[in-house]
Amino acid sequence: MARILLQVVLPFLLPFLAFFLWRLLVARGQRFLDNTPWYALAATGLALVSVSLVVLALIGGDPPGRYLPARLEGDRIVPGTVVPAGDTGLGGEDRGP
Repeated sequence: MARILLQVVLPFLLPFLAFFLWRLLVARGQRFLDNTPWYALAATGLALVSVSLVVLALIGGDPPGRYLPARLEGDRIVPGTVVPAGDTGLGGEDRGP
């Protein structure tokens, strides 16, 4: 949840917060929602979200292992796990791609 807030919600809201803070300091009690550039703020927020997601994709690094989804073994369900890279985690038989 914190990751979503930091990587998506916060970059989107930053232009709005900066604009309202600036307008609050400049307007000093005057009405300031009448001339708010909503489209420009939304476009800037979306651009910041896009940039943060691209940066995360480029510097995110490799995953710690390979995810094995939940599977049925006999009559019981084995939950999904992450196994270290190079290990199949299936007892010698590789069912994954």
